[in-house]
Amino acid sequence: MTYTIELLQQVKRRYTLTSDYQLAKKLGVSSARVSNWMKGKNNLDWDIAFQVADLLEINDQNVVYGLLKDKYENPRFINALDDGRTA
Repeated sequence: MTYTIELLQQVKRRYTLTSDYQLAKKLGVSSARVSNWMKGKNNLDWDIAFQVADLLEINDQNVVYGLLKDKYENPRFINALDDGRTA
């Protein structure tokens, strides 16, 4: 599961949303956009990511690190992120 999907599932749980349609309304985006996120076709845009962070009361830095891993699959890049996160 990608970090994008994990975040969206957390929003659904926290706000007891029973459908992706309700999630789309909560985030102010189209159902098609949520569907693409849930299918792993796209990752969250930064504006939506920070909106989700606010809804979940998550530190912005954690969201950035998590989404960068979704957006970039280069193993060296991911290792550099992990090393920087623990430093």
